[in-house]
Amino acid sequence: MNHMWLLRPSEMGNLMAKGRGKEEEWGDTALKVIQKNVLLHKYDIDEPTITTKEMDKGITNEAKNLEIASRVLGWLDVDAYAPKMRIANSYFIGEPDYNGAILVDIKSSFSALTFPFFGNPNNKAYQFQMHAYMELCNKEEAELVYVLSNHPDHIIRAEIKRLTYYYVDRPHQFLEASSIDDLWAMAEDKATDIVMREANVEHIPEEKRVKRFTIKKDNAIIDSMHNRIDEARVIFDRLMDSI
Repeated sequence: MNHMWLLRPSEMGNLMAKGRGKEEEWGDTALKVIQKNVLLHKYDIDEPTITTKEMDKGITNEAKNLEIASRVLGWLDVDAYAPKMRIANSYFIGEPDYNGAILVDIKSSFSALTFPFFGNPNNKAYQFQMHAYMELCNKEEAELVYVLSNHPDHIIRAEIKRLTYYYVDRPHQFLEASSIDDLWAMAEDKATDIVMREANVEHIPEEKRVKRFTIKKDNAIIDSMHNRIDEARVIFDRLMDSI
């Protein structure tokens, strides 16, 4: 039986990964993408939703960051708060961050240390992801935009709490503390100082906190992605029939 399962653009980079050996066409990373989709389609078994603080910030600040990018890059016709639409074709299914006159994918950097101040990170997985979106949206180019913005308040509170507990468990760093209450206060002060220095980035000019990389559609990459999915579907069908 031929099961025409559709791939999320964010999965494409992992599916394209080869094995470690020169002759190993399918390594663990790519196979896990197929196996995960087999379990989902066969038994409705999905991965648990695990959200890291980096993912949480990206989700929370997505519209805000698109608004910042629009302001810095002069995208006057971009509505940062427009609802996203799910699109599908015979290979992919996904929801671009913004699909209008231009196609935009926002990458929200968690901190200044992870923001690409010094050039293009050249993330291969993002190249495949953007090509999948370009095909879905029938666009010849796409804007991959990194934005650095302040942490949301709930992440600030959670990080201060986490670091406070971390330092309370290391009282040797606060030998001057005269009581347990004093230790807690000093630990919280130190945690707050560390978190707020990372969380607040508005001292950096806004135009320096936006990095745009325009990706032109390469049909050879599209073809390679189609071929990879076609081959993956053969494995997918075999696994579907085996469990």
